[in-house]
Amino acid sequence: MAQLTLEQRHDRLRFDYAVSMGMRCPIMAITAYRNDDDLEKRRNPLVSEEDGHLATHYLVDYHINTLIGAGAYHDRFSVKFDLLANGNYPYSRPGCHVVSSKMPWTPHFRKNLPVCIDHEMWEDYQGKMLLGSLMVHVAKLLNFDEIPRSDTYGGYNPEAAEYWRSQLNGQPINPELCYPPLPSWVSLIPDPVMRLKRLEPTDDSLFKPKSAGGEPPQAHAGSEASPDAAPFGFRPATRQSSFFTPKGSPTN
Repeated sequence: MAQLTLEQRHDRLRFDYAVSMGMRCPIMAITAYRNDDDLEKRRNPLVSEEDGHLATHYLVDYHINTLIGAGAYHDRFSVKFDLLANGNYPYSRPGCHVVSSKMPWTPHFRKNLPVCIDHEMWEDYQGKMLLGSLMVHVAKLLNFDEIPRSDTYGGYNPEAAEYWRSQLNGQPINPELCYPPLPSWVSLIPDPVMRLKRLEPTDDSLFKPKSAGGEPPQAHAGSEASPDAAPFGFRPATRQSSFFTPKGSPTN
């Protein structure tokens, strides 16, 4: 498996910090920390992009109404993201755990277990999925905003999965919920991240600079926008398969 140099990883951490801070909104309160102890005690949050390379732990307070039991709802959940938990960020997925007292009653959440994101979703992107995209994915899981599932799907909680099918008709709890988009300077291909394997290559770069004299298009969740990633150590990709490429990486 590929691995970033220390300088490249610092660039990537700064990049993730800038993107994540640009995605704070009423449904996602995001705070960055240096380590798990600071996060646990809610002390010394990182507040400057200059320190973004130190941000390895994130706390996201989700203000999203979701089930905590059959017919019972709660609207605040805290989730911890530990970027270095699996040893080879960004190629290995971040650790992702609910740390609030209430546990969502969905197929993706269970006490003392990591949040169940779609199988190998992070790994499929080979280090090119953004932390901000993963944070939004967790928001969708809280909202039961699911990809199509089989009738036998149960995940961590088969009872909750059956409730979703029979009582929610396989629909999100709040179909009108607006998820935060990536910042306008970040480019993302216009398909949900969990459907990577269905994507077809195009003639356009997936990560391209602003057009001369033009304004960047309005960013929407899952839509393409124009980046300027140079300050964060990343450059536009030279191949259609990349979202961004660390400086110093080979292009073939």
